[in-house]
Amino acid sequence: MGMAASQARYLALTARKTNCEYEGQQINQERTVLANRTADLFNQMLMTKVPTCPDSNDFTKLQYSWSDGYNDAVISDYYQVSTADEEYNYVVTSYHYEDVYTGKRKVMNDPKVQADRELEYDYTDTYNLNRVFNVESLLYNEKDDIYTIINERRVQKNLERVMDGGDVRTELDSIYNRTAKAYSHDFTYDKATGNYLYDTGEVDDEGNPIYLTYEPLDMRDEESDLMRLCKETYKTQFNPDSQYYYNEETGTFFEDIGIEKLKLNMGTPPEITIRRQDDGTIYYTDGEKYCTLDDILAIDEDHKELVLREAYEGMYFTNFSYVGNCKLHALTQKEYFENEDIQTELRQVVIDMNDEEKGHRVAAENLNACFDPETHEYVYGLYYFTLNGVRYYTTENDLEYSAESAFKYDNQERLADNNIDPQTDRLAYYNAVYLNTKIEDTQKALLETDGKGRFKSVRFEDDSTVYTLNTETITDEAAYQNAMNQYYYNQEKYDKTIRDINAKTELIQAEDRTLELRLKQLDTEQNALQTEMDAVKKVISKNVETSFKTFSGG
Repeated sequence: MGMAASQARYLALTARKTNCEYEGQQINQERTVLANRTADLFNQMLMTKVPTCPDSNDFTKLQYSWSDGYNDAVISDYYQVSTADEEYNYVVTSYHYEDVYTGKRKVMNDPKVQADRELEYDYTDTYNLNRVFNVESLLYNEKDDIYTIINERRVQKNLERVMDGGDVRTELDSIYNRTAKAYSHDFTYDKATGNYLYDTGEVDDEGNPIYLTYEPLDMRDEESDLMRLCKETYKTQFNPDSQYYYNEETGTFFEDIGIEKLKLNMGTPPEITIRRQDDGTIYYTDGEKYCTLDDILAIDEDHKELVLREAYEGMYFTNFSYVGNCKLHALTQKEYFENEDIQTELRQVVIDMNDEEKGHRVAAENLNACFDPETHEYVYGLYYFTLNGVRYYTTENDLEYSAESAFKYDNQERLADNNIDPQTDRLAYYNAVYLNTKIEDTQKALLETDGKGRFKSVRFEDDSTVYTLNTETITDEAAYQNAMNQYYYNQEKYDKTIRDINAKTELIQAEDRTLELRLKQLDTEQNALQTEMDAVKKVISKNVETSFKTFSGG
């Protein structure tokens, strides 16, 4: 091997050895980091608190009890009196359980209250607040175009024709459902004709879809009959810069606001307003509410009841007959005064419903309305029914509240045809029963001991009897079980924490073993490089020696 080649080889081996040393240093640093992580996990494990199983003795206490011949009582707390007292040395809190007559309120889902439904002329006067009266007669003044409604109390209201053709008429058209709506995706544009086809969702006898054709209006011909009709239909909402379409069959218009562009909208398609042309509907008002001429003329001659939608229509219920399949009975004054059990039960219900802490405000108002506010004697408005052999009471207001909830409005149209459809408002009903109730009492007492630190007898300040105390060791099982449940939870949480630490430690150890193996490989490689470097170094030395001999003439 030549001198130059040997030196180049030696330099290459030196570089490789240096690189091995550097890589070894990096591996050692990584192993140091892993060792620190392992130490942190170990410290975390040491700091994790091991759950301790609760001791039942911690939930066991000494209890003093006695019996007065009627109830078994227990002392729950006691402390010495703060001032000297010759007769009593402690203030004692005790409790016992006894059956207490208590008024209850329940609510019934979907009660299906059944009653007769009546429509009334809604009128309130100063002498009969909150009362309504049926229509007695209807008069028409042809000259002034005024209808006069007279109720059974001879009170009248005058209805005059609405002459405003602007915003009021547009609002009334909307109230009386002269505006229909359709989604844009129900339309198809016919490029050949320039028409829009609206899919009605119906099919003909042959099963083919039925479409309504909307033809474009000539917006330039402002004097055409259709343009005048379109302007009259939209009134103040007419936009001369828009294109309008018309369907002769239904007599409806709609304004094109770019349906083809709206179809690109990936969200909910916006609604396109379809407006009906003016069908000649005549409106009347008393200055506050509105109605149509058809509504005014819709009088049932047999009952003299006026049907006015969104104007004078009032709904009330009479002859309540059933709650579900339970027969309802109206409670009469005679029945109330002759039956002491009914009186006792209802009085207790009224008392408890008026209680500020455990009562119910609405229930109290409905019940109080059935009794005279001064004498507190029953007047009217209570009903009762039997359910599962138990008699329950309810009020007329509660029954009406549930019954009228079956009637919901959508665009002024009733969804329910009768008052036994699903009723959304639950029915409140009441009764009184004996409930086992905890009774607590705190008063001064004389506690005597047996000389061994335990009390043996007690005498209270409101009772001359000295009661012998029974000493019992009791365990609060509920509290102990709760503590055990918490212990099981803490133990599971602790075990999971240890499992997580062990799993992380194993991953770190596996990574450290890999680094250790690589470090051994580098050590072997470095030894091999050192051996080769020693051999090359000898060759270089020999070459140098030979060169010196050659030039020295040896």
